[in-house]
Amino acid sequence: MDISSLAAVLAADTTDQMQNIYIPLPLGMHIGFCIIATIVYILEIYRKKSRHYIFMMLAVDATLLMQVFPNSTMVVILAIIEALLLGAAGVMAYMEHKKNKLEQQAEAEKTAAEQAQQISDGEANENSDT
Repeated sequence: MDISSLAAVLAADTTDQMQNIYIPLPLGMHIGFCIIATIVYILEIYRKKSRHYIFMMLAVDATLLMQVFPNSTMVVILAIIEALLLGAAGVMAYMEHKKNKLEQQAEAEKTAAEQAQQISDGEANENSDT
């Protein structure tokens, strides 16, 4: 597929044509959906500092490939791409969750040790006063 035919596909008005069975949304609506999803995921990446949102964003944006190549072969390729991206996002989310949980446990243990130290220091001070 050359650039001119790609431009023609992207510029085509789909309102008067029958919708392709492989493409769930008209091009304009699909691009709008992908733009909104990209913005939301970029905000989540920034806000939560989680890298797995990058893979989720790419998985959503990969659906635009169906607008350019609407055939059954692309459905299979897109399914594989989506499975890999969403699988990677799931694994990364699990790993980040596990890391955060370990950090929280270490923080709780540190706080408990500091509190125990303060209690023992307070008892030592009381014993030295008497």
